[in-house]
Amino acid sequence: MERYKQANQPGRRRFLQVLAGTGGAALLAACGGAPAAPAADQPAPTGAPAAAAATSAPAVVSGNGGKTKVTAMTQRASLSEDQQKEFETENADIAIEFVEYDATKLFALVAAGTPPDLIRVQAPDLPQMLARNMLLDLTPYFEASKLIKIDDLAPANNYYKANSPTEIGNGKIYGMVQDWSPDFTLFAYKQAFADAKVELPDTSKPLTYAEVGELAKQLTTRDGDRTSRWGYAYQNEWIDRMMMNFLAEKGQMLYSDDFTKLNLTSNPEAVAIASYFYGLAKDDLTPNPLNPSPTWPGEDFTKGTVGLMQYGYWFSAMAESDVTKDNVVMLPAPTWAGKRLNPTITATGMVMSKASKNPDAAWRVFEWFNAGKPSLDRSSSGWGVPALKSRYALLPKTTPFQQQANDLLQGELQYAIQPLQFNPYLSGETFSKVWSKHLETALRGQSTMEQMLQSVEQEVNQAIQDGKDKIG
Repeated sequence: MERYKQANQPGRRRFLQVLAGTGGAALLAACGGAPAAPAADQPAPTGAPAAAAATSAPAVVSGNGGKTKVTAMTQRASLSEDQQKEFETENADIAIEFVEYDATKLFALVAAGTPPDLIRVQAPDLPQMLARNMLLDLTPYFEASKLIKIDDLAPANNYYKANSPTEIGNGKIYGMVQDWSPDFTLFAYKQAFADAKVELPDTSKPLTYAEVGELAKQLTTRDGDRTSRWGYAYQNEWIDRMMMNFLAEKGQMLYSDDFTKLNLTSNPEAVAIASYFYGLAKDDLTPNPLNPSPTWPGEDFTKGTVGLMQYGYWFSAMAESDVTKDNVVMLPAPTWAGKRLNPTITATGMVMSKASKNPDAAWRVFEWFNAGKPSLDRSSSGWGVPALKSRYALLPKTTPFQQQANDLLQGELQYAIQPLQFNPYLSGETFSKVWSKHLETALRGQSTMEQMLQSVEQEVNQAIQDGKDKIG
């Protein structure tokens, strides 16, 4: 799921942060080497080529009838106990060992050479994990699958295809999304527009970001020195992803072609984008380091304290609260330079560890989770677009808002084709943490915006070099 609150529990990206730190060398040692051919007595129920499996005998669950153990590190919100029991009943030879996702624990397991067989990840994680040779190529399994057809994979799954860590979008298949959303759509709280006496935007025409900025000014309300309603909110942790997408409209990148440098101060377009976000924060039109959200922006919206919220389709499942019921409309993704792009920037999914001792059994769990009953349940929940295009028709359309959101989604899907290329030398939150730190300094008047951008570039470039040195 792409639910932000679940996706960002403490430590969510701690694993990759640790990878970029002193533990990287140990992980490299723990994750090296391609798996060899399978043992002769190892079952191959998926029909996948034998070369995809490992030599070790399947791990057996002690005292559990000799079942093969598959360890899955994900979230209980994604894999319920009832679903797990259902799988184990229908697959009597496999026992799932569920491990609640925790990045620090994942690091410890990988460093010890005992990683989970299946791991919950998000798109920014893939390039680093590929660079560290951590993932099993699942292409043979996908090609042999009866449940998952490669041509039925939604475009967000391209984040899980790669020719190399810096060539995401095509090539070998290393996993798939569990669900996804075009992430740049907007949600408008109609009462905020009514209170400001501002006309609601046309749902058939995308706004420009300049227009979003103007609306943010008109919708923001103050109670003395306190901001009682922000005009516009986005997820601060995704600031670099947003910049990357803005630049993509101009055919540009946030990083150099080899991803060893941040192209910020030397690129006028990147400076203009940074200035846009700086101005929103400086004018207190959006949550910022000096006036942060008391919880998270999605909850602020459901409390009526945000006029325009920028999240993907998944947010439609929670946008209507007791406060906002019948008062929400979904809007198309805005444009920075006139080219419509609306990719997913989270693409939460699942991969398999290259060190798995039971890849065939793990694939059966992977296939069931991503194309069996759990995926059917997710498809009809509204918490994201299904991973398989053939499931799009299952999205909820019962209420007027669900119908409106679904109709708008269908028009946005055509702009969600091309994935962003994330930096393989940076952990998922490095840029956003550096940005927030120096943004706060600038907002306090302790530096200019130009000095802020120079500091961001210098610190991120150093982090890139550190990550590159760890990978080798």
